[in-house]
Amino acid sequence: MFLKSLEIYGFKSFADKVNLEFADGITSLLGPNGCGKSNIVDAIKWVLGEQSTKTLRAGRMEDVIFNGTDTRKPLQVAEVTLVISNEEHHLPLDDAEVEIKRRIFRNGESEYYLNRNRALLKNIRELFFDTGVGKSAYSILEQGKIDQILSSKPEDRRYIFEEAAGISRYKVQSQEAERKLAKTDENILQVETILKEVKRNYETKKNQAAKAVSYRELKREQFSLEVDIQLSTLKSYILLRENKIELKDRCEQEYEAKKGLLNQGDEKIEAMQDQLRSLGSQRIQIQTELQRLDESIKGKADKLELLTQRFRDFLLQKDQAFSRAQVIQEHIERDTGEIDQKLSDIEDLEDSITQIQDDLERNQKAIEQTRFLLVGQQDEIAKREQENRELDALLEELTLQIKELSDVIVVQLEQKLAQTGYNLEGKRLARSKVVEGILNLKHRIEEQQQFLSQLSRTTLKGEDIAQRQMNFQQSILDGLSSLETLFNSYEAMQPTFLDELISPEGTIAKKHQVDERMLNVRRQLQTNRDRIVYLREENERLSGQIEQYQEAIGNQRLAMNQIQSQKSAAKEWVVKLQRSVTEQEYQYKDAINLSETAQQRIYETQEDIRSVEAEVKATKERIASLNVDLKDLIAVIDAQSEEIRAQQLQKNADYEALQTLRSEKDKLDLQIEQLASNVSNLYTSFFENYGKSLKEFEGRLTDEIVDIPVLKVRLEEVRKNIEGMGYINQMAEEEYSEVKEQYDFLTKQLDDLYKAKSDLDAVVLQIKMRSEELFLASYKQISQNFQEMFRRLFGGGRAELSLVDQQNVLESGIDILAQPPGKKLTHLSLLSGGERSMTAVALLFATYLVKPSPFCILDEIDAALDDRNIGYFLSVLEEFAMKSQFIIITHNKHTVMGSQTLLGVTQMEAGVSTMVSYRIGRIEGEQVILNDAQQEVTFDENGSSEAKP
Repeated sequence: MFLKSLEIYGFKSFADKVNLEFADGITSLLGPNGCGKSNIVDAIKWVLGEQSTKTLRAGRMEDVIFNGTDTRKPLQVAEVTLVISNEEHHLPLDDAEVEIKRRIFRNGESEYYLNRNRALLKNIRELFFDTGVGKSAYSILEQGKIDQILSSKPEDRRYIFEEAAGISRYKVQSQEAERKLAKTDENILQVETILKEVKRNYETKKNQAAKAVSYRELKREQFSLEVDIQLSTLKSYILLRENKIELKDRCEQEYEAKKGLLNQGDEKIEAMQDQLRSLGSQRIQIQTELQRLDESIKGKADKLELLTQRFRDFLLQKDQAFSRAQVIQEHIERDTGEIDQKLSDIEDLEDSITQIQDDLERNQKAIEQTRFLLVGQQDEIAKREQENRELDALLEELTLQIKELSDVIVVQLEQKLAQTGYNLEGKRLARSKVVEGILNLKHRIEEQQQFLSQLSRTTLKGEDIAQRQMNFQQSILDGLSSLETLFNSYEAMQPTFLDELISPEGTIAKKHQVDERMLNVRRQLQTNRDRIVYLREENERLSGQIEQYQEAIGNQRLAMNQIQSQKSAAKEWVVKLQRSVTEQEYQYKDAINLSETAQQRIYETQEDIRSVEAEVKATKERIASLNVDLKDLIAVIDAQSEEIRAQQLQKNADYEALQTLRSEKDKLDLQIEQLASNVSNLYTSFFENYGKSLKEFEGRLTDEIVDIPVLKVRLEEVRKNIEGMGYINQMAEEEYSEVKEQYDFLTKQLDDLYKAKSDLDAVVLQIKMRSEELFLASYKQISQNFQEMFRRLFGGGRAELSLVDQQNVLESGIDILAQPPGKKLTHLSLLSGGERSMTAVALLFATYLVKPSPFCILDEIDAALDDRNIGYFLSVLEEFAMKSQFIIITHNKHTVMGSQTLLGVTQMEAGVSTMVSYRIGRIEGEQVILNDAQQEVTFDENGSSEAKP
């Protein structure tokens, strides 16, 4: 399975329909920044079902539609079609090619097609389960996704391992089963709720049907008991009324006798109460006087407390005034010292002003002198520049003369050489012979020197040595004679006309004179130029000095203004301090006066306190005397009250007895009337309740009737039974039949739901066990592969994967530790950008070793890699390209040269992306770029291409 083609229309910057044909192996996607390369990756993710606008770098999903340019209108639809080869049937379809299409309209409506048939997003996602392909699988690896893999939480890295383990399908099935399980729980809850209500209605209707029968029987018994009770009650009312009339007559006689005794007791109690009221008036007078004296003591206590508080306040006022006087005195001394210091500072400031004025005058004079010197040097520069212009004109004239003399010398040389027959080759030959003769002589002398140096070690005789010496000298003489002949021949070769040219009257001598004059002119020009440069540099220096003087004058004036300001401020501060000292002296005097006044008030308050304390003592003595008188009076009042209370109690007892007799008489009257009324009401209520007259049953009065309490007890039981039944539904039996049918149906449905829940629990458990088994197997293999791949890509080092929570494998995060060569084992956040990219690539390839993705899209993951790491990366990539298809977005030339196919993205029209396609081939053993027609393509400096035949 691999990508065959991608067709884009209206997606982001692809306004025109573009068709990309992909090949096996490695394909590089090239193009300048901003041309739309990443839009191709977004298109692949989008057609595979990506729903995150953030991942697609858009604000809304409608933003992926081409939005127009300055020259083009926006489109209303975007469409991407992806064709995948399925010859090996990795996808669960019988077709050899699978075409996936996604289309979106400007109104937000989206469509999915699978092999040109409408499909759901769910169908697209399920198609790629456990293949390593998908919107979030490891088949698409971007630079930002590297940071997401390496920097995100350990739990967020699981998707790579889950995809490699092939449990994505199980995970979705588990989630689907759990959703169904949750839905089943909801259904069970709903059915239980309904069944609970139906059961309650079922039981109610069942009870109502039974109650209806009991109700009719109890009603018949109730009527019979009511008749018996009413007849027995009627008979009781008649007998009781006759008894009450007899009791009423006896009660009236006793009432009149009690009334006479009660009037005599009232007269005696009245006399005793008059005497008690007189004693009470005396008691009130004494209590009033005691209350007045008590209030007086409280008032004096308040006054005493007030005076005590005033005494404390005056003491505090005295202390505060004295402390304030001391503080003011210290402030006066401090301000006086500060005034003296400020006056001293003012004198120093006046001296500084005088010094600055002197410096200002000196700087002004220095500026005038410098300006005068600057004007003089400017005049000298102008004179020397004028002199240089004259010398330049003279130099040009002399140059013309030199040129004319040179031409004359050349003409004369040519004429003399022609006349004398001068031969340069003959001269060189003669010179070489002279040199050869000199070298021969030199060689002979060196041999003789060597012989003489070894003379002490030879056995030659003196005559032999002398003869050898004579021979050496003779050979030297011969060589010198021959050398002389050769030198004469060489001299004869020298041109004699050169002497004529270089004689004082000759042309060369004239040229030398002109050269020397030109040299003097140039020297004078250089001297003038050097002097001008020096003068200009000096002028710049003088100008700088003038600026420095002016800056110094400005600073001095600023300093003088500041000092003047400081002086004025100091004077103002002195005046302010002097004013403050004067005010503080007044405050000091006020504080002393306030302290003396407080002392005088302290004496006065002490006298007032003594006077109030004496008054309080006298009042307390008066209160003690009145309390004794009041106690005696209360004893007399209590004795009189006790006697009145005894008489009153007797009166009350008699009155209560009278009232009892009266009440009894009234009560008997009422009872007699009530009994007559009860008889009448009994007839009336019986008729109202039963629609019959009680007189119809009066013939039974002579019969023996059961006691009323027994009848009432039974009647009460019957009534309670009837009332306990509550509402009696006469249709209960029919309603009970209907409810029973509904109850039986819901009970069976609930049993089915419980069985379905049990089945789903078993499915979820089985899926989790299988998922955990597959995940652990893949995790261990990826961990081992990751270590090997890390060492291979880094040329050494160590890397580890670890589960965060080994007890919860299916939810556990995965930590990554990396140790590049020469470093310590560390977390990924401490690695460099290149190391992080290589670590992500190692993890990707480790995953591929377990479960390779049919194709992989790498978006600039080599951006942070150097040439060495690029080499490691490409060597591994070429191996995996034998099994998988790789599409790489890159700017790296090494990655490009390692690719078999090149796809170019460009924008010939601003804002509109288009495609070009090339392949890397070989012609005569060398790598070349081929177009779709297999022709070699070359590019000029402007990027224009040309196909060779």
